[in-house]
Amino acid sequence: MAKYRYNTKTQSFIEDNNNLGVFFYQKPWREATQDEIDTYLLQEAKNNKIAEIQTAKETDLYLNVSYNNKDFISSEKAVSNMTGAIILNQDSYNWLDANGNPNIMTVNDLRNLIGIIATQRSLTYNKEATKIKEINDAQTIEEVNLVDWNLSFATSPGFVSGVIDS
Repeated sequence: MAKYRYNTKTQSFIEDNNNLGVFFYQKPWREATQDEIDTYLLQEAKNNKIAEIQTAKETDLYLNVSYNNKDFISSEKAVSNMTGAIILNQDSYNWLDANGNPNIMTVNDLRNLIGIIATQRSLTYNKEATKIKEINDAQTIEEVNLVDWNLSFATSPGFVSGVIDS
């Protein structure tokens, strides 16, 4: 197990590789206890895992969504464009899917598509909160490492393999 030096003033840790220099062997530095090391390493593992979860969340927030067996982009710009089209309230729109293919969409279609995107985002934020709670509740580094964004995905009616279908 690695040794660490602990600074009593700044409450910071540094791994002791036996080549730190005289400064780290004088006050306010001292050798960290095993409990301090374990607590520090657990917190570092939690911080790293939370960062990993948040990165995965940012990706999943903007996954394409499926509507009427077509994939559509779910970006903020796409939602803004749909909202603008709804406000204009024309009979139909020639709307491009994620592959650039035109689709005739009504205002109700666009409303439904925005609802699907909102559901996808809500599920993603709920999943993030659940995963972060699992991480914060973990008592060991092994428990932290078991938390995986891709496992035990939240389910709801119509949610299949990461795609929400209408």
